Amino acid sequence: MTTTTPKTPSTLVFAEALKSWGMVILTLVFVALYGLALIGQLKPLADASMVARIEPIIFVIIGYYFGRLPAQQNEKTLKEEIGRQTQKADAAQHAKEQAQQVRECLEEKLRSVNAALNHSSNASSDGGSENIQGAREQQLRSSISTALSILRT
Repeated sequence: MTTTTPKTPSTLVFAEALKSWGMVILTLVFVALYGLALIGQLKPLADASMVARIEPIIFVIIGYYFGRLPAQQNEKTLKEEIGRQTQKADAAQHAKEQAQQVRECLEEKLRSVNAALNHSSNASSDGGSENIQGAREQQLRSSISTALSILRT
């Protein structure tokens, strides 16, 4: 069983740079050979028909170099943009979830305050006795105090 080492960003960058330089060197070698063949310096390729056969290969290599490398750079840029947009979407989703939690917390506080205030208003009183009236006022103060403490938290 063979194990492979994980690729770090620095090794990926180095590999990309090496690949790019390899393409540059290969292109320059083929262009130099083509130029030498055109002026008759290469004896095996001095024949014009042989140079005519090699010419499309040279153009394909040059076309690949000038066509593919910019496309790779464009692809890299688009992938980075997708990464940034994904991060923005994640941040927006996180903010939405936090807002939802805050809203639920506030709704719970309002329900608690409503329950505390309704509890005091539902208490029955005779209205004739001062003790009952004083107890009712004390219960209302207690309910209001409870409601205020709930709202402060």
